[in-house]
Amino acid sequence: MRQTLFTVGPVEMYPESLRIGGEQLPYFRTPEFSSIVKQCDQAMRELAGAGADHRTVLLTASGTGAMEAAVINMVGPSERALVIRGGSFGERFGEICVDNGIGFDAIDLEPGRSLPLDALKRAGLGRYKALFVNAHETSTGLLYDMDRIGEACRKTGTMLIVDAISAFLCDPLNMEGMGIDLLITSSQKALALAPGLSLMVLGPRALNMTGSIRPRSHYFGLEKYLKDSERGQTPFTPAVGVVLQLHERLEAIRNEGVETFVRRSASLASHFRASIAGLPFAIFPDHPSNALTALTPTNGTSAFEVYTKLKEGYGLVVTPNG
Repeated sequence: MRQTLFTVGPVEMYPESLRIGGEQLPYFRTPEFSSIVKQCDQAMRELAGAGADHRTVLLTASGTGAMEAAVINMVGPSERALVIRGGSFGERFGEICVDNGIGFDAIDLEPGRSLPLDALKRAGLGRYKALFVNAHETSTGLLYDMDRIGEACRKTGTMLIVDAISAFLCDPLNMEGMGIDLLITSSQKALALAPGLSLMVLGPRALNMTGSIRPRSHYFGLEKYLKDSERGQTPFTPAVGVVLQLHERLEAIRNEGVETFVRRSASLASHFRASIAGLPFAIFPDHPSNALTALTPTNGTSAFEVYTKLKEGYGLVVTPNG
Protein backbone atom coordinates (compact mmCIF):
# COMPACT_ATOMS: atom_id res chain seq x y z
CA MET A 1 0.00 0.00 0.00
CA ARG A 2 1.36 3.41 -0.97
CA GLN A 3 1.69 5.67 2.02
CA THR A 4 0.65 9.33 1.79
CA LEU A 5 2.18 11.80 4.21
CA PHE A 6 -0.05 14.01 6.32
CA THR A 7 2.82 14.56 8.74
CA VAL A 8 4.26 17.82 10.01
CA GLY A 9 7.39 17.24 7.92
CA PRO A 10 8.64 15.85 5.66
CA VAL A 11 5.52 16.38 3.60
CA GLU A 12 4.47 15.25 0.13
CA MET A 13 6.88 16.82 -2.37
CA TYR A 14 6.05 18.46 -5.70
CA PRO A 15 6.91 16.51 -8.90
CA GLU A 16 9.44 19.12 -9.99
CA SER A 17 11.24 18.94 -6.64
CA LEU A 18 11.39 15.16 -6.94
CA ARG A 19 12.79 15.45 -10.47
CA ILE A 20 15.53 17.84 -9.34
CA GLY A 21 16.35 15.54 -6.43
CA GLY A 22 16.97 12.68 -8.85
CA GLU A 23 19.54 14.54 -10.94
CA GLN A 24 23.33 14.42 -10.69
CA LEU A 25 24.58 17.15 -8.37
CA PRO A 26 26.75 19.89 -9.87
CA TYR A 27 29.94 21.27 -8.40
CA PHE A 28 28.92 24.28 -6.34
CA ARG A 29 31.95 26.61 -6.21
CA THR A 30 30.94 28.14 -9.52
CA PRO A 31 29.41 31.41 -10.74
CA GLU A 32 26.30 29.49 -11.81
CA PHE A 33 25.63 28.13 -8.32
CA SER A 34 26.45 31.51 -6.76
CA SER A 35 23.76 33.06 -8.94
CA ILE A 36 21.23 30.50 -7.67
CA VAL A 37 22.11 31.25 -4.02
CA LYS A 38 21.74 35.00 -4.58
CA GLN A 39 18.35 34.47 -6.22
CA CYS A 40 17.26 32.36 -3.23
CA ASP A 41 18.26 35.21 -0.91
CA GLN A 42 16.20 37.72 -2.85
CA ALA A 43 13.17 35.43 -3.07
CA MET A 44 13.27 34.53 0.64
CA ARG A 45 13.44 38.17 1.67
CA GLU A 46 10.44 38.93 -0.53
CA LEU A 47 8.35 36.01 0.76
CA ALA A 48 9.21 36.78 4.40
CA GLY A 49 8.20 40.43 4.13
CA ALA A 50 11.78 41.56 4.64
CA GLY A 51 13.46 44.68 3.28
CA ALA A 52 16.47 45.24 1.06
CA ASP A 53 18.58 45.71 4.21
CA HIS A 54 17.86 42.11 5.33
CA ARG A 55 19.99 39.08 4.44
CA THR A 56 19.36 35.34 4.10
CA VAL A 57 21.64 32.62 5.44
CA LEU A 58 21.43 29.07 4.07
CA LEU A 59 22.44 26.65 6.80
CA THR A 60 22.92 22.95 6.12
CA ALA A 61 21.33 21.70 9.33
CA SER A 62 17.95 20.82 10.74
CA GLY A 63 15.75 23.57 12.09
CA THR A 64 17.23 22.97 15.53
CA GLY A 65 20.65 23.89 14.14
CA ALA A 66 19.24 27.23 13.01
CA MET A 67 17.62 27.73 16.41
CA GLU A 68 20.99 27.18 18.08
CA ALA A 69 22.73 29.50 15.62
CA ALA A 70 20.18 32.21 16.44
CA VAL A 71 20.67 31.84 20.19
CA ILE A 72 24.49 31.86 20.23
CA ASN A 73 24.86 34.67 17.68
CA MET A 74 22.25 37.03 19.13
CA VAL A 75 22.76 36.82 22.91
CA GLY A 76 26.13 37.34 24.57
CA PRO A 77 27.39 35.53 27.68
CA SER A 78 26.60 38.49 29.96
CA GLU A 79 23.10 39.07 28.55
CA ARG A 80 19.76 37.36 29.20
CA ALA A 81 17.01 36.08 26.95
CA LEU A 82 13.31 35.50 27.51
CA VAL A 83 11.82 32.27 26.15
CA ILE A 84 8.15 31.47 25.64
CA ARG A 85 7.70 27.79 26.53
CA GLY A 86 4.35 26.38 25.54
CA GLY A 87 5.46 23.02 24.20
CA SER A 88 8.47 20.92 23.27
CA PHE A 89 9.91 23.42 20.76
CA GLY A 90 9.68 26.31 23.19
CA GLU A 91 11.44 24.04 25.67
CA ARG A 92 14.12 23.43 23.04
CA PHE A 93 15.03 27.12 22.94
CA GLY A 94 15.58 26.94 26.70
CA GLU A 95 17.66 23.76 26.39
CA ILE A 96 19.86 25.45 23.80
CA CYS A 97 20.42 28.37 26.16
CA VAL A 98 21.39 25.99 28.97
CA ASP A 99 23.78 24.00 26.79
CA ASN A 100 25.52 27.19 25.67
CA GLY A 101 25.69 28.89 29.06
CA ILE A 102 23.31 31.70 28.08
CA GLY A 103 21.15 33.11 30.86
CA PHE A 104 17.42 33.10 30.28
CA ASP A 105 14.04 33.25 31.95
CA ALA A 106 10.89 31.60 30.65
CA ILE A 107 7.19 32.25 30.43
CA ASP A 108 5.72 28.79 30.91
CA LEU A 109 2.29 28.18 29.41
CA GLU A 110 -0.11 25.28 29.64
CA PRO A 111 0.26 23.35 26.35
CA GLY A 112 -2.21 24.57 23.76
CA ARG A 113 -3.04 27.79 25.60
CA SER A 114 -2.33 31.25 24.17
CA LEU A 115 0.02 33.81 25.69
CA PRO A 116 -1.94 36.03 28.12
CA LEU A 117 -2.20 39.67 27.10
CA ASP A 118 -0.13 40.99 30.00
CA ALA A 119 2.42 38.15 30.25
CA LEU A 120 5.26 39.99 28.56
CA LYS A 121 4.72 43.11 30.64
CA ARG A 122 4.65 41.10 33.86
CA ALA A 123 7.88 39.37 32.81
CA GLY A 124 9.64 42.73 32.40
CA LEU A 125 10.33 42.29 28.70
CA GLY A 126 12.58 45.35 28.51
CA ARG A 127 15.16 43.65 30.76
CA TYR A 128 16.03 41.12 28.07
CA LYS A 129 18.28 41.28 25.04
CA ALA A 130 16.02 39.00 22.99
CA LEU A 131 12.72 37.16 23.06
CA PHE A 132 12.67 33.67 21.54
CA VAL A 133 9.32 32.31 20.40
CA ASN A 134 7.97 29.64 18.06
CA ALA A 135 5.40 31.42 15.88
CA HIS A 136 3.63 28.09 15.69
CA GLU A 137 4.33 25.71 18.59
CA THR A 138 4.26 22.62 16.40
CA SER A 139 3.99 20.15 19.27
CA THR A 140 0.60 21.56 20.31
CA GLY A 141 -0.71 23.17 17.12
CA LEU A 142 -0.89 26.62 18.75
CA LEU A 143 -0.30 29.80 16.74
CA TYR A 144 0.92 32.76 18.82
CA ASP A 145 -0.28 36.30 18.18
CA MET A 146 2.87 37.56 16.47
CA ASP A 147 1.48 41.05 15.81
CA ARG A 148 0.98 41.62 19.54
CA ILE A 149 4.32 40.06 20.48
CA GLY A 150 6.09 42.18 17.88
CA GLU A 151 4.42 45.34 19.16
CA ALA A 152 5.56 44.58 22.71
CA CYS A 153 9.16 44.00 21.56
CA ARG A 154 9.19 47.26 19.59
CA LYS A 155 8.08 49.21 22.66
CA THR A 156 10.92 47.83 24.79
CA GLY A 157 13.63 47.52 22.13
CA THR A 158 13.90 43.77 22.73
CA MET A 159 15.06 41.75 19.74
CA LEU A 160 12.43 39.35 18.41
CA ILE A 161 13.76 35.97 17.25
CA VAL A 162 11.07 33.79 15.66
CA ASP A 163 11.09 30.10 14.80
CA ALA A 164 8.66 30.03 11.87
CA ILE A 165 9.68 26.54 10.75
CA SER A 166 6.12 25.25 10.45
CA ALA A 167 4.31 28.61 10.15
CA PHE A 168 6.13 29.92 7.07
CA LEU A 169 3.81 29.87 4.01
CA CYS A 170 0.93 28.58 6.18
CA ASP A 171 0.19 31.54 8.45
CA PRO A 172 0.57 35.28 7.78
CA LEU A 173 4.15 36.37 8.50
CA ASN A 174 5.79 39.68 7.70
CA MET A 175 9.15 40.52 9.21
CA GLU A 176 8.98 44.28 8.82
CA GLY A 177 5.28 44.49 9.66
CA MET A 178 5.64 42.35 12.79
CA GLY A 179 9.00 43.72 13.91
CA ILE A 180 10.80 40.38 13.59
CA ASP A 181 14.59 40.71 13.78
CA LEU A 182 15.45 37.13 12.81
CA LEU A 183 13.20 34.55 11.16
CA ILE A 184 13.95 30.83 10.94
CA THR A 185 12.39 28.25 8.65
CA SER A 186 13.47 24.96 7.09
CA SER A 187 13.12 22.96 3.92
CA GLN A 188 10.86 20.04 4.88
CA LYS A 189 7.73 21.87 6.01
CA ALA A 190 5.54 24.03 3.73
CA LEU A 191 8.39 24.44 1.24
CA ALA A 192 7.87 20.70 0.67
CA LEU A 193 11.53 19.89 0.04
CA ALA A 194 13.89 17.24 1.32
CA PRO A 195 15.11 17.80 4.90
CA GLY A 196 18.56 19.17 5.60
CA LEU A 197 18.43 22.89 4.87
CA SER A 198 17.46 25.72 7.21
CA LEU A 199 16.96 29.34 6.21
CA MET A 200 17.57 32.34 8.44
CA VAL A 201 16.48 35.83 7.39
CA LEU A 202 18.27 38.51 9.41
CA GLY A 203 17.14 42.11 9.80
CA PRO A 204 19.46 45.08 10.44
CA ARG A 205 19.68 44.63 14.22
CA ALA A 206 20.42 40.92 13.88
CA LEU A 207 23.06 41.65 11.25
CA ASN A 208 24.77 44.07 13.61
CA MET A 209 24.88 41.43 16.33
CA THR A 210 26.83 38.98 14.15
CA GLY A 211 29.83 41.30 14.28
CA SER A 212 29.70 42.07 17.99
CA ILE A 213 29.24 38.59 19.52
CA ARG A 214 31.78 35.79 19.11
CA PRO A 215 29.90 32.52 19.50
CA ARG A 216 31.83 29.52 20.75
CA SER A 217 31.09 27.58 17.58
CA HIS A 218 33.01 27.27 14.35
CA TYR A 219 30.20 25.84 12.21
CA PHE A 220 27.36 28.02 13.51
CA GLY A 221 29.12 31.39 13.53
CA LEU A 222 26.89 33.46 11.25
CA GLU A 223 29.45 36.15 10.44
CA LYS A 224 31.30 33.81 8.07
CA TYR A 225 28.03 32.80 6.37
CA LEU A 226 27.13 36.42 5.75
CA LYS A 227 30.59 37.17 4.37
CA ASP A 228 30.46 34.24 1.93
CA SER A 229 26.87 35.04 0.93
CA GLU A 230 28.09 38.29 -0.59
CA ARG A 231 29.53 36.16 -3.39
CA GLY A 232 26.63 33.70 -3.39
CA GLN A 233 28.42 30.99 -1.47
CA THR A 234 28.46 29.26 1.92
CA PRO A 235 31.55 28.70 4.09
CA PHE A 236 30.99 24.93 4.19
CA THR A 237 29.57 22.42 1.73
CA PRO A 238 25.83 23.11 1.46
CA ALA A 239 23.03 20.63 0.83
CA VAL A 240 23.50 21.26 -2.90
CA GLY A 241 20.52 19.24 -4.10
CA VAL A 242 18.13 20.85 -1.62
CA VAL A 243 19.38 24.32 -2.60
CA LEU A 244 18.53 23.53 -6.22
CA GLN A 245 15.08 22.33 -5.15
CA LEU A 246 14.69 25.46 -3.04
CA HIS A 247 15.51 27.72 -5.98
CA GLU A 248 12.77 26.15 -8.10
CA ARG A 249 10.22 26.21 -5.25
CA LEU A 250 10.83 29.83 -4.31
CA GLU A 251 10.41 30.97 -7.90
CA ALA A 252 7.15 29.01 -8.19
CA ILE A 253 5.84 30.55 -4.96
CA ARG A 254 6.83 34.06 -6.06
CA ASN A 255 4.99 33.57 -9.34
CA GLU A 256 1.83 32.43 -7.56
CA GLY A 257 2.13 34.83 -4.61
CA VAL A 258 2.80 34.02 -0.97
CA GLU A 259 -0.70 35.21 -0.03
CA THR A 260 -2.12 32.48 -2.26
CA PHE A 261 -0.20 29.82 -0.37
CA VAL A 262 -1.35 31.15 3.00
CA ARG A 263 -4.98 31.31 1.84
CA ARG A 264 -4.73 27.75 0.52
CA SER A 265 -3.40 26.51 3.87
CA ALA A 266 -6.21 28.33 5.68
CA SER A 267 -8.80 26.88 3.32
CA LEU A 268 -7.53 23.31 3.74
CA ALA A 269 -7.41 23.68 7.53
CA SER A 270 -10.95 25.09 7.66
CA HIS A 271 -12.26 22.36 5.35
CA PHE A 272 -10.74 19.58 7.46
CA ARG A 273 -11.95 21.04 10.75
CA ALA A 274 -15.46 21.47 9.38
CA SER A 275 -15.43 17.91 8.03
CA ILE A 276 -14.67 16.34 11.41
CA ALA A 277 -17.38 18.25 13.24
CA GLY A 278 -19.44 15.75 15.22
CA LEU A 279 -16.68 13.15 15.36
CA PRO A 280 -15.18 12.22 18.76
CA PHE A 281 -12.24 14.62 18.57
CA ALA A 282 -11.47 17.96 20.18
CA ILE A 283 -9.10 20.51 18.65
CA PHE A 284 -6.27 20.81 21.17
CA PRO A 285 -5.04 24.44 20.95
CA ASP A 286 -7.25 27.46 21.59
CA HIS A 287 -5.76 29.29 18.58
CA PRO A 288 -4.72 26.73 15.92
CA SER A 289 -2.29 27.37 13.09
CA ASN A 290 -3.17 26.72 9.47
CA ALA A 291 -0.15 24.42 9.32
CA LEU A 292 -1.74 21.49 11.14
CA THR A 293 -4.70 20.43 13.22
CA ALA A 294 -3.85 18.92 16.60
CA LEU A 295 -6.64 16.62 17.81
CA THR A 296 -7.44 14.86 21.07
CA PRO A 297 -9.79 11.82 21.04
CA THR A 298 -12.76 12.40 23.31
CA ASN A 299 -14.15 8.84 23.43
CA GLY A 300 -11.28 7.16 25.26
CA THR A 301 -9.63 5.87 22.10
CA SER A 302 -5.84 5.88 22.16
CA ALA A 303 -4.33 8.53 19.87
CA PHE A 304 -1.71 5.97 18.84
CA GLU A 305 -4.49 3.58 17.84
CA VAL A 306 -5.90 6.24 15.49
CA TYR A 307 -2.42 6.76 14.03
CA THR A 308 -1.91 3.01 13.53
CA LYS A 309 -5.31 2.43 11.92
CA LEU A 310 -4.90 5.29 9.46
CA LYS A 311 -1.45 4.04 8.48
CA GLU A 312 -2.16 0.32 8.25
CA GLY A 313 -5.73 0.51 6.98
CA TYR A 314 -5.58 3.46 4.62
CA GLY A 315 -1.93 4.30 3.97
CA LEU A 316 -2.36 7.75 5.56
CA VAL A 317 0.56 8.71 7.78
CA VAL A 318 -0.25 11.36 10.38
CA THR A 319 1.99 12.60 13.20
CA PRO A 320 1.78 10.68 16.49
CA ASN A 321 2.36 12.93 19.47
CA GLY A 322 2.69 12.18 23.16
